[in-house]
Amino acid sequence: MTEPTSEYLYERIAGALRDQILARTLAPGERLPTQEELGETFGASRIAVRRALDLLEAEGLIDRAQGGRATVRLYDPLVRRSALHYRTNPGMPFAEEALASEQTPTYDHDTVPERAGLEVARRLKIGVGDEVMRTQYVSYVNAQPIMIVTSYEPLALTRGTPIERPEEGPLMAAGIVDRFTSIDLRPTSVTERLHARMPRPSEAELLALKPGIPVILAVRICCAGELPIETADLLFAANQYKLEYSLTVEPLSN
Repeated sequence: MTEPTSEYLYERIAGALRDQILARTLAPGERLPTQEELGETFGASRIAVRRALDLLEAEGLIDRAQGGRATVRLYDPLVRRSALHYRTNPGMPFAEEALASEQTPTYDHDTVPERAGLEVARRLKIGVGDEVMRTQYVSYVNAQPIMIVTSYEPLALTRGTPIERPEEGPLMAAGIVDRFTSIDLRPTSVTERLHARMPRPSEAELLALKPGIPVILAVRICCAGELPIETADLLFAANQYKLEYSLTVEPLSN
């Protein structure tokens, strides 16, 4: 294996600082050495040091102010365990995830009926222009926005039922499994397809993302048998979240 070239010296600088931050050798709130001092320590140019700091900032490990020294940021991303969100009586998985990191969870939401666009109609196997109930959630920890969920449910299935508006009625805030089970459409499968990309301007504003920080998009489709009953876009700030998927490996048959 060949050694990294000097072109990637900034990655080695970032790696050394990252190790110190994650090990809490550099504690949250502590100021990093100046760029000149880091350059002397690593035998690197100011440009390489600056690129290393850019990388650490994009990862959510440091904060930088114009003209000031970088400071270590508390790095304690939430761990989202996908399976916990699709149980019967799931409780409040997001709140539990935040509290496990000793952070304060809150969220707000907005629900409106609208016409399905091409992509939502394709996922739900309905016609373009058919009515859906759209609910957007913004989740926060310690008042910092970290996740946007935009859910779409076909009104042909939910209109006139107690779950027509997800945040109203006797099943408000219940999980998707319990809500749809109550109208005899118990979910039998949930698919989440993930990819990473840079945020759109409105997303960056809503999540208060600094330039260069990507997002993770999970496209969810929930089905009862062959019938799609809900789809959602789950948008995570990549520097605030870790996604965990636990899979069961079936034993060998005799």
